[in-house]
Amino acid sequence: ESALLNVVTQRLFTLEINTGSIVAVDSRQSVEELMVPMEVEMGASKFIVIDDRDGHIPLVRNKSVDQFISYFQNKGRRQFEIWLDRYYQYGPMLIKILNEYELPEELAYLAMIESGLNPKAYSKAKAAGMWQFMYATGKRYGLQRNWYIDERRDPEKATHAAAKFLLDLYKEFDHWYLALAAYNSGPGRIHRASRLHQTSDFWQLHSLPRETRNYIPYYLAAAIMCSDPESYGFEIPKTKPHKYEFVEIKQSADLAVLASSAGISLKTLKAYNPELRQSATPVEVKYQLKIPLDKKDQFVSNFNAIPADQRFAPQYVAHKVKRGESLWTISKKYRVSIHDLAAVN
Repeated sequence: ESALLNVVTQRLFTLEINTGSIVAVDSRQSVEELMVPMEVEMGASKFIVIDDRDGHIPLVRNKSVDQFISYFQNKGRRQFEIWLDRYYQYGPMLIKILNEYELPEELAYLAMIESGLNPKAYSKAKAAGMWQFMYATGKRYGLQRNWYIDERRDPEKATHAAAKFLLDLYKEFDHWYLALAAYNSGPGRIHRASRLHQTSDFWQLHSLPRETRNYIPYYLAAAIMCSDPESYGFEIPKTKPHKYEFVEIKQSADLAVLASSAGISLKTLKAYNPELRQSATPVEVKYQLKIPLDKKDQFVSNFNAIPADQRFAPQYVAHKVKRGESLWTISKKYRVSIHDLAAVN
């Protein structure tokens, strides 16, 4: 009650706007001059509200958040500069997809702390891609993984899957901090902690693992700094947004041949198509290959000029099984997983 009275009596202002002609920007500037960070105390939780607009994730600062901000400004500075550079590369695509699902744009920063916005990130827990999907969760949200592709590593497809997953979590918890914590450690653990502590205040769920307790402060630090990098001592990256166009590959083709046809390096082609796991596109399906803008006409002309028998990669390597060999020994010989070996047989 005392906190509410303090807000009403000390923090709220009446802005007088005459009925006469007034420029909208002048009104906005007058409001912004009165909008300073607000200190809030809710039970045992104390924090400073940085941004609490409707339709957005509340951005607040407390001791834990400030510790991560300090880390990014000092010891973790180079790491954050790389993240910030990737955010300006992938951010427009992430925000566009989040808007399609009417989700807060701040969720784009979640991919930053999950993977550093690295499409090929792979964790010890076997989570993959920019959004760090486990195989089962990715499959549940429509991401395929086979010998040729791992769609968890496709930034666009994985972001659609992450948006659906986060939307489900928000519907389940009705609070973004709890939904994000569940993204990290699973819904069941968050429900158990809420029942144990008899609260839905994330900051009071002390029984959660240390990783999850640090997850929200870590996220908030990144979100607050990314929303205004210069205020925290970082330069705005000059990186251009990641843009591309598609070409349809009707049969399995060698990536080196495709790169040459587009007039780009093999490394660049792989960077545009991080979901590809092999040196060729998938067999028996039409594949939508991503190439840089303004390269499509050149690609089509060059690729169609290549003789048919030189366009497409071998679909497999034959191995005659010898006495005593097993899937395990064969997989080790060819440096592939037993899962992938079984999938192509």
